[in-house]
Amino acid sequence: MLKIIQIETDEHKSYIQEIFWEYFNETKLIFSDQFGINLDVNTFFEQYMTQLHEFLPPSGRFLLGQSEAKIVGCVCLRKIGEDVGEIKRMYVRPEFRRKGIGRALLQDIINEAVCIGYSRIRLDSAPFAKEAQALYRAFGFQDIKPYLEKTEIPLEHRANWIFMELILKS
Repeated sequence: MLKIIQIETDEHKSYIQEIFWEYFNETKLIFSDQFGINLDVNTFFEQYMTQLHEFLPPSGRFLLGQSEAKIVGCVCLRKIGEDVGEIKRMYVRPEFRRKGIGRALLQDIINEAVCIGYSRIRLDSAPFAKEAQALYRAFGFQDIKPYLEKTEIPLEHRANWIFMELILKS
């Protein structure tokens, strides 16, 4: 049974470190194979650990998916505009994929965005993440042009990236 937890305590920090480390290492392999980009996992990891406050209430959320005492996935939400949120780090561990966990995490983070009062949420997706993009589209996300708030993706790769937005109903 899947339980979704909003991180609130230092107890969760070790879970976050573990799942981010795994996420960044998996991403590094894919980026290296598909784009010839060598990501420095340590730099990305340290950067995101120092930005955790962006994903905390009142304007952000960090959700962990837990199944039988094991953290199986995560999704984050942060504020990027007056009434605009951004989904970040949607990740489900490989052995738990295709079990509805990503769908449940996405539904919960959308619900949280509505509760915060966002009128829309945006995200970016690597071109190879076709299954994730299909899930986002199933929830009503539409392709958009790159948004100005997006500075993490180098300019030379933005043309290949997928940018999406969901208009929220209050």
